[in-house]
Amino acid sequence: MTPTTPRVLFYVQYLLGIGHVRRSALVIQALANAGIQVDVIFGGIPVPHISFAPATLHYLDPVKSADNGFSGLVKADGSEFSSADKLHRSQKLLEICDQLQPDVIVTETYPFGRRQMRFELTPLLEWAAKQPVSPLMVSSIRDILQARSPKREDECIELIQQQYDKVLVHGDPAFTPLEKSFAKAVQIHSQLTYSGYVCPAKPPAKVRENLIVVSIGGGAVGKEILQAAQQLHASGFEADCQWLLITGPNMAPEDKKSLAKHNCDNLQVVELADDFIDSLSRARVSVSMAGYNTVMDLLQTETPAVVIPFEAESETEQLARSQLLEAKGLLSIVRENALTADTLKAAIIQARQQQHQRPAINMLGAQHSAELLKLWAEQHMQTCKKETSL
Repeated sequence: MTPTTPRVLFYVQYLLGIGHVRRSALVIQALANAGIQVDVIFGGIPVPHISFAPATLHYLDPVKSADNGFSGLVKADGSEFSSADKLHRSQKLLEICDQLQPDVIVTETYPFGRRQMRFELTPLLEWAAKQPVSPLMVSSIRDILQARSPKREDECIELIQQQYDKVLVHGDPAFTPLEKSFAKAVQIHSQLTYSGYVCPAKPPAKVRENLIVVSIGGGAVGKEILQAAQQLHASGFEADCQWLLITGPNMAPEDKKSLAKHNCDNLQVVELADDFIDSLSRARVSVSMAGYNTVMDLLQTETPAVVIPFEAESETEQLARSQLLEAKGLLSIVRENALTADTLKAAIIQARQQQHQRPAINMLGAQHSAELLKLWAEQHMQTCKKETSL
């Protein structure tokens, strides 16, 4: 790296599901491989199978959501996350910023979410504004946002207008514009840029095998999906298939142990798949939740799919994405409150009868994100250099 190489600081904090981490990791890797100095501030519980390499990783003391309703924060072991703990994290974050002096700061999700982290993100924004040469501020968000109150939306718009330069939307407006889930996005239209969808490389076409893959992402939620799939397997449905049930690393140990008791010749319960995309591309059908990353995997592999959108505490994002795809005949939906072995069976039969092909949308989000961030960083450095020389 040379003194003129841009330095990007990427703040990543997940609280429940790990989808935000996986999407961010793909963007960060593409950015680092493009020759940019990338430092990652990571404040969640480490996710062993997701790597940010070759970026440099800086850990804050990990926190997570206290429950599925995001009622508060707790430490990794579930103990209290106190005011003193918040102050310590905030100070550590600012120390890292002082040391690195980034040209660009990217906050994943915030201020469109992650309000629980304002105790350290508000000081971060204040730090950035006080620098002799302020870093370019970028918010990195997915295509569909969780519904918020008008007051919360106004707070978000005010923050973007006053303290951010860019909003990078990881989606394609031809498929679903941000305004569809966040109407007030029209007020920040000049700051929005769409990257396309972030996803791993499309795998080579595979012959479909007698395989059913059932997955729930990180595993912090969704055990009911695996339980319904196990009951359906026990009924003799698709007896000629191999069933692969993937718990994720964050499922409670007692729940993993309970499911593992059902391992048999044609049902395997594992924490992680050796190559999830490969398994998905060979599967006769997939059963999963409907998070951003899972849906991208389904579109890349064109696998017949049943999704059970996460809807706890009035969550709307997964259901909205699922309904868009169901309307195009690309998957079948079972609502959380209607999930049983029988409803799952009917949805699997329906999914296998549908047409499955990837819609014509931009799937180059990681690479395009890297190109945009690199361009913005270089332009920002040039502008700052000119202003300093005057």
